[in-house]
Amino acid sequence: MPDTDRELDEPDPAWWQELTEITCPTLVIGGGPTSHVPQDRLAELAGRIPGGRFVTIDAGHLVHESRPEDFLKALKEFGL
Repeated sequence: MPDTDRELDEPDPAWWQELTEITCPTLVIGGGPTSHVPQDRLAELAGRIPGGRFVTIDAGHLVHESRPEDFLKALKEFGL
């Protein structure tokens, strides 16, 4: 956990800059205010990716387990 926490708290600036080089459409799903992952950071991440989209499903961290129907709906709407 310390390594992943460090990446979340202080990501390598080069990593953020390289997000603009992603060429495929990308869906980022956040779990809303009860998730321990900062939702504003996820929105920023999606915004840096050309064609990136951010969707919030108010389910906490384990969106796919807590709200599987909504998770699958978001994937289908995105085109997966």
